[in-house]
This record gives sequence, structure tokens and C-alpha cells, in this order.
Amino acid sequence: MNDVRLTVAERMALLDMLPVQGNIVTLRLLTELKLKVALSEEELTKYEVKQVKEKDGRVFIQWAPEFDKLRVDIPISDHEKGVVIRTIMQLDSQSQLTVHSLPLYDYFVDNKEPEET
Repeated sequence: MNDVRLTVAERMALLDMLPVQGNIVTLRLLTELKLKVALSEEELTKYEVKQVKEKDGRVFIQWAPEFDKLRVDIPISDHEKGVVIRTIMQLDSQSQLTVHSLPLYDYFVDNKEPEET
């Protein structure tokens, strides 16, 4: 088991990119991983997380800006990390990565440690 240090934005991006289909082993790993990555009830309150709806109908998640750079240790197994890497690589091969996925690509695929602030 290893820890990954992720910001709120990276955690939200990771949850958004993880697959919802797969074989039974992958689905069990994904279920556990999602529980670890998701913000706890305490974190939702602490970070002042809320859904904001734009006039054009788009909805996004917002949190208090002072937590933008805060990194939290998330314990993940090598198997869970493998699922994340395969997911990122698949999205990359399909040209479906987004700007929000770049830090996750750097961290998981290129093994670049995030800058500490």
C-alpha cells in the first residue's frame, strides 16, 4: 500500500475519469478506490464544497480557495494504481484527456512528484 498526495481538484478529476464498467476484479478495485478518493462528509464541510449552477445550466463543484493547493495522503494499492494508470493511458490513446487530467498524468504515468506549496 502506498500513499498518493492529491489535491481536491485532482481527487475530483480522478473520480470523474475512473471507468464504470469492467471485469469483476476491476469493479471491486474501483469500488474501494472511489471510497478512498471521494471527499468525506467532514472534508465536504471543512473545504466548503458546493455545487454551483451557471445561468446556462452547467453545474460545477466549487470549494474554498484556501484549500486549492492542500494535498491529502490517499492510500492506494499497487493494483488500484495500475487501474488508474491503465485508465489514463486509455484516455490518452483515445485523445480524451482533459486539462484537469494533466496533473494526474504527470503524477501516475510520468512519476513526477507534485510541487509542494
